[in-house]
Amino acid sequence: MSQTVILGIEKGDAVIKAREIFVPAVLSNLTTLDTGEIRVVELTLPADHEWEGISYPIQDRMRPGTAALIKPFGSRTKKERRRMYTRSNCSLGSERVFETIVNHTHKDQADTSIWWQTEEVEKLHREKGALAFRVEFQQDQSELVLFENASKGTPSNLRLETDDEWPSMRLVALCFSSGICPFLSYLRYMQALDFGRTLDQAGCHMTLIASARNSRQLMAHEALLDLERAYPLNFRYHPVLTREWPKDWEYTRGRIFRAMEVQGGETVVDICPLLDVCPDIENTHVRMCGGKTARFHMEQGLAQNNKIPLSLRTEVW
Repeated sequence: MSQTVILGIEKGDAVIKAREIFVPAVLSNLTTLDTGEIRVVELTLPADHEWEGISYPIQDRMRPGTAALIKPFGSRTKKERRRMYTRSNCSLGSERVFETIVNHTHKDQADTSIWWQTEEVEKLHREKGALAFRVEFQQDQSELVLFENASKGTPSNLRLETDDEWPSMRLVALCFSSGICPFLSYLRYMQALDFGRTLDQAGCHMTLIASARNSRQLMAHEALLDLERAYPLNFRYHPVLTREWPKDWEYTRGRIFRAMEVQGGETVVDICPLLDVCPDIENTHVRMCGGKTARFHMEQGLAQNNKIPLSLRTEVW
């Protein structure tokens, strides 16, 4: 039996600070999508955990669109850090197996985003190492559950609506790079529930517009194409490549909306590429995950074109 290496906690123990409980989550899978840039990370939590002499089961009820608190290491600071990671799979069919996608941000203050791309992480995976993963007690304190960053949906987070709401919604989801995580979680959850289809209801419809620099950085690309073919009445996938694309690329080339400065210094946002994909966007619920500038330009472009969606919720970094 290989020895478990745990980053930030001792084997079999939890760390508590203001009632925070961290358990070891084994780095069970590591897939490189673009070397030095993007990795898919999978962490597997134990079935139970002993706390103050009592063993409690760990239950996975994370809602799609929410994030967990994990403690990776910082390459720049050489310290353990606290970071939120949005889940890209879902609890249905993957209980206590948490997947996320991590990219190198290339920001001056980048720390953990660098570490995730290093050989040190590969070594941790080979040795079946683990990272500290936050859990918390349910109200009756009979079990532990995975911590979530949001307990309800708000305009600034992407927690999926309740199961009696989303099956009747038309959603347009825009994501940039690893911002696809919450929407992959949505889709895997929706697929497990047959997109909310019943004898009396057609189910939800979701259009996913996923923007990446090049084809190497498209995430779950083939799986999303397969999902579109399997559920043509419920799901549409539209990948966007902004910097490099094959000669036969049939989707959007360049940005999905484009900010331009006109005479007088005013900024005008061209949303024609977006409207080409979703001409009736005002009749949909728009969700976006990406950078602050992208959110600003999207909101500005929609307002300038009098395209006000039924609802708009965004999560930015």
